Amino acid sequence: MSSLAVATALQALLAMVPRSLVPQGVLGATKRTGSRIEEADHDSEDPDNKFSLDINNETDSLTSRCYGVYGCFSIAQPYLSLARPINVFPLSVRDLTPKFCLYTRANPSRCQKLRLGDPGSVTSSNFRTGAEVKVLTHGYLEHGDKKWLKRMVAEFLILGDLNVIVLDWLSGSGPPYTQTVANIRLIGAILGRFILDLRDYVGVEPGHIHVVGHSLGAQLAGYTGLYLKERGASLGRITGLDPAEPYFEGTEPVVRLDPTDADLVDVIHTDAGPIITGGLGTLQTSGHLDFYPNGGIRMPGCGAHLIDSVAKEQGNIPYGIRRFIGCNHIRSYEYFTESINAACPFLSIECGSWEAYLKGRCWECGRSWERCARMGAHAHSHLNYTQPKQTERKMFLITGADSPFCTFHHRVSVVMSYSTEARLQGGDVGVFYLTLYGQKGQSPRIQLNQEEIFFEPGNVYTYMIGSADLGHLKHVVLEWLYVTVYYNPLTWRLLSQPVVHVNRIHIDSIEMQERYEFCGLDMPFRSGTRRQLEWQAACPEQAPSPGASFLGTLINFDVEDTIYSNIDAVNSGLNSLGNGQFISNLASSTNQVARELMESARRRIGARVNKRRREGEDDTSRRKQRRWRVWG
Repeated sequence: MSSLAVATALQALLAMVPRSLVPQGVLGATKRTGSRIEEADHDSEDPDNKFSLDINNETDSLTSRCYGVYGCFSIAQPYLSLARPINVFPLSVRDLTPKFCLYTRANPSRCQKLRLGDPGSVTSSNFRTGAEVKVLTHGYLEHGDKKWLKRMVAEFLILGDLNVIVLDWLSGSGPPYTQTVANIRLIGAILGRFILDLRDYVGVEPGHIHVVGHSLGAQLAGYTGLYLKERGASLGRITGLDPAEPYFEGTEPVVRLDPTDADLVDVIHTDAGPIITGGLGTLQTSGHLDFYPNGGIRMPGCGAHLIDSVAKEQGNIPYGIRRFIGCNHIRSYEYFTESINAACPFLSIECGSWEAYLKGRCWECGRSWERCARMGAHAHSHLNYTQPKQTERKMFLITGADSPFCTFHHRVSVVMSYSTEARLQGGDVGVFYLTLYGQKGQSPRIQLNQEEIFFEPGNVYTYMIGSADLGHLKHVVLEWLYVTVYYNPLTWRLLSQPVVHVNRIHIDSIEMQERYEFCGLDMPFRSGTRRQLEWQAACPEQAPSPGASFLGTLINFDVEDTIYSNIDAVNSGLNSLGNGQFISNLASSTNQVARELMESARRRIGARVNKRRREGEDDTSRRKQRRWRVWG
C-alpha cells in the first residue's frame, strides 16, 4: 500500500476519534506524512499547466486538506454523517488528470484537447466564442469515450453550431466507490477553474455554460456550481441525469446537487428505488425542476431478458449486460439525448405525486403554461426561474417502452351510466382497456385502471395515459373485463351476469389542447365486450353523479394503501429525531421493498388466475384432475 493510501486511511480513521484522545505524536507524524506527499505532488507538477494547476497543497488538519486554487476539502460534518459513514480525501490533482475534449461542427468526431492554464489550447482550437457551451460528463466506472456521450455530442451538434466539451475523469472514476465520491469534489472544482479560464481567456461567462452530468457526474456538476459560487460567479445551468443516490440521499444540500448550484438546475429521476432493490438514483428533489418520468422508479421496457438487452446493443455483450442490470439508470440519458432534437416535447405537468398524476388530478398547464415544462434539453423553455415559486417543482410524465420514448398525453374520463338499467345492475368489478384511433394511426391497447376496481353507476373514473402522436382523434374502442376478487364475496356475481353501462368517454389531449367526447349511449358492456365509440359534438346528458356508495367504498377500500399512509405519517415524525432525513429515507426504503414484494405477489396470483380463465378450466374440472392425480 502506498504512503498516500496509508496517510489517507489514518486520517479518515482519526477524524472519527475525539481530538483529545489522539496522542500528539500520532498527530505530528500524520501531518509530516501528508506534507511529504503533497510536496512530492507539487515537485512533479506538469509545467504546461502551471497556471491553473497550482497545487501547493498543505494539510491544515486531520479533517481538512487544501489543493491550491481548487480550495480546501473537509471530511468532517456535514460530509461525515450516517449517510456517509466512510469519508476520505480526494486524490491529488496529478493522480486525477481530467481531460477536456472539444467537439464542434468543424470536428464532430475528433477530440481537440483543451488544457487547463493554457490559453493557446483554446484560441488555437475550433472553439467559437459566440456559441453556447455544453459540458458533458459521465459517472462511476465510466469514461469520456462512452457511446452514449458520443450520441449526445452528435445530437447537440445537429441542434446548433455549439461548443460541446466532454469532461473525461476516468483516472478518478474507478473503485472503491467511496474514493470516487471524494474525487468528484476535486474534479468539480477543476471544472470550475476551467470555466473561469474560459471567462478570462475568451470571454465566455459562466452564466452561459450548461453542464450535463449522469449519476456521479451530476453530483460533480453540483460541486462545480459550488466552486464558482464561492468565487463570485454563477453557473448558468446544470442538468442532473439520475444523480447518484449512495452517499448523497438524505445529506445536507452542500454535500449534494441542489438548486443553489446554478441559475437553473433540472433533474431527471429514472432509478429512484431503494438501493437494496437495485435503485442507483436519488428520489428526493435536487433542483428547480425535478422530473419523474413514469414515477421515477421503474421505466417501461426495463426488466427485459438479458438476450433482449444484448440485442438492443447490437450484440455487444458487455453493453448488453450493463443495460440489463442498469436499464432504469441509463434511461435518464436516453430520454435527454432524444429530447435534444425530437419534435415531441416531452411535456410534463406539475403534481404532488405520481399517484395523483395517474388519476388525472393534474392535467392543466395554465394559460401561460406555468404548470408544465419540457423534460430534457429544452427544460428552460417558457419558464421564469427567477421567482421563488419556481423552485423544487415535481414534474411528471409518461414515456414509451422503446425509442422513440416521448409520448403525447391524454386525460381519459370514463363516465358511467346512471340509467335505470345501470342502477338496477348496481355496478361491477373489472378493468377497462382503451384503444385510440387518430388521423396518423392507432395506439396499442391501453389498460386504464392498473388494478381492478368497482365501477358504480353515475360515477366518473379518470386516468392519464400516453400514446404516440396520433393527430386528431376519430374514434376509440373500449373494452371491459370482469374480474372476480376471490377473497371479497361482495364482488361475486352468483345469480346474475356481470355488466357495466357506459355513458361516454371524455378525452383531453394535453399537447394538442383538444377535447373529445365519444358517446357510449348508456350501452351495456359485458365482460369481454369491445365496442367502438364515435365522436359527437355533444353526448346525451344524464343525471349528476351520485358519488361513491357505501358498498363501492367498502369494495374499493385499499387496506394496503391505508397501512402505508400510516407508516409514512410515522416516518415524517422521525424527521425531528437526530438525522431524521436519513432515518426517514431508510424507513421509506423498507416501505418500498414491501410494496414491491406485495406487487410481485399480486402479479403472480393474477397471472395464475388469468391463465386458468384463458384455459377455460372451471372449478369442477380442476377438482376432478386433482382427484385423478391422487387416486390414479
